[in-house]
Amino acid sequence: MKIKLLYITNIPALYRQKRFNTMAKIFPEYGIDFEVLYMARTEPNRKWIIPHDSYQYKHAFFKGIHPTIGGFFAHFNPGLLLRLLKNDYNIAIVGGMASPTHWFAPFFINSKKKQVMSVESNLHSVERTKGFGAWMKKILLGKADVYQITGNPQIEYIKFFNPESSSKQFIRMPNLIDEDIFVDQVSAKRIEKLSLRRQLGVNENTQLWVLPARLIEIKGILPFLALMKGIENVKLFILGDGPLQAEIEDFVKQNKLPVICVGFVQQDTIVDYYAAADLFVLPSIKDPSPLSPIEAIASGLPVLVSSRIGNLEDVLKKDFNGWAYDPITEMEEGREIVKEIAALPIQKLSEMGNASKNRYFEFFDTKRCIALYAEQITKIFNS
Repeated sequence: MKIKLLYITNIPALYRQKRFNTMAKIFPEYGIDFEVLYMARTEPNRKWIIPHDSYQYKHAFFKGIHPTIGGFFAHFNPGLLLRLLKNDYNIAIVGGMASPTHWFAPFFINSKKKQVMSVESNLHSVERTKGFGAWMKKILLGKADVYQITGNPQIEYIKFFNPESSSKQFIRMPNLIDEDIFVDQVSAKRIEKLSLRRQLGVNENTQLWVLPARLIEIKGILPFLALMKGIENVKLFILGDGPLQAEIEDFVKQNKLPVICVGFVQQDTIVDYYAAADLFVLPSIKDPSPLSPIEAIASGLPVLVSSRIGNLEDVLKKDFNGWAYDPITEMEEGREIVKEIAALPIQKLSEMGNASKNRYFEFFDTKRCIALYAEQITKIFNS
């Protein structure tokens, strides 16, 4: 019997295109037919360019109301909710709890269908652990039959808000990136590494660090820049824009830091920076399960990351392919790590980058991860 799967999520994204397209190729081997239900085509803070012909899977966009409330992008899609009342699917996956449509969807899924809640958050990334918000999380998590997680921190998060979840099933689906871009294209571009570095004004004896992120407080960029005071032999490129851009640029100028604020760049330009770089940096104060460190290790870069990111244990083996520190409680340790890295030969960083790429294929190989995911979906159906 064929398994019909609905996947409910907010908007298309570059990384989701590759994941869903690969699912469309692999799922039929397991008797799975799936469709993605989108709440909107984009959100105000997203500047991705997604080609129309990149949709190689069944999908639908639903009309709705999309207010922005204090930086929170809400979606309310009555049509999508009514779609869930149809009796033409076996499993429905709700991609998070970030919007009214996410909140209402679990109550519109037929009780005879298997309901899966996808969770990427961890206890470091959540703001409200008490009150109405925590109560809502408990209710929504309680509606699920199965939890889809990216790693172990998500299990802790789910059990914290809904202790009864211990008796339910957990399936694993790590965030995946486009290997054609971050493995193949970066590898091809790395042949031009010296030329790319010259274009960026970085000589062969200076370390090139790259930090791609939205310029918002939770990314921890300003506290990290404070660690770079007095550091030599390094040039850091910050890729992204956001409300803190002017403040970050002023801090860099006042402290005469070796930092370039590039602004927002499209994916093809990020490829050039990854190919030219010696180190990836992400000092987030909270971050559920960020994609950029996965992109970095796929690109063969060692990483310096916050110990608060939700996929830390997957992207990093300490002192093997990088370093981690807590940007809240370990700032002095962070300063010493920055000094240690800046003193390393570039060849050592390159060797650690090779270890990163090996780790990527161990944990994030797209075809293998989706095949394992399909097996888990089949087990859910058969149970």
